[in-house]
Amino acid sequence: KQWYQRRVAITAGETKTIQLGSVPVVDGTLLSTNRHLATAYQDGCVKVIDMKQGVSTFSVDTKFELTCVAVGAQDKLIAVGDANAQVHLVGGGKVLATLSDRAPDTINGEGTDSVEHVIFHPSRDLLAAAYVGERVVLYDTALQRVRTSLEHPAGVIKTAWAGENDRHLVTACLDGVIRVWDVDRAEILTEVTGHTGQLLDITLSENVVLTSSDDKTVKVFKV
Repeated sequence: KQWYQRRVAITAGETKTIQLGSVPVVDGTLLSTNRHLATAYQDGCVKVIDMKQGVSTFSVDTKFELTCVAVGAQDKLIAVGDANAQVHLVGGGKVLATLSDRAPDTINGEGTDSVEHVIFHPSRDLLAAAYVGERVVLYDTALQRVRTSLEHPAGVIKTAWAGENDRHLVTACLDGVIRVWDVDRAEILTEVTGHTGQLLDITLSENVVLTSSDDKTVKVFKV
């Protein structure tokens, strides 16, 4: 029998190992309570786990293979990406909307255009979804529709909103390039190079970006 185990530090100082079942968990992120964990499962389920009690407080089945998860401001919305170019908005214990910039009959279901990362804007009704299919799609979460698409020359594996500026988005791409976008104008402001391989992850602190790459290096860039 296989299961997923995760060690989490509880506020009170104790440590627990939570067994979340036999289905692989592909991603997880903390809610603002720092006690609850939103998790995305490979079989399509989205669960919120009470880490103190070690139990699921709710579970929703999207019926699609999930790839990533994000939680919005005040924990009102959860977004999950799937392997079929779709983003599902979850709230109130149910799927509120399924969003995509592709027509249903053009999705091949083979995972070649999967959503690699989703992130909510910290103050606007905006969600950025990074696709392996060479783009970032910005969704209006209030109107539940596509706002714009930022086309890239390579697949995008992660994004981050840049500091206090509410319209700058940093994207990490499989061509090894970091790009800073003005999302309101859909324009690239800066391109930062330095890696010789694909980017695997980024994290952002104000105007400093820490990157890891399959060129076996970690680099720090100022953007």
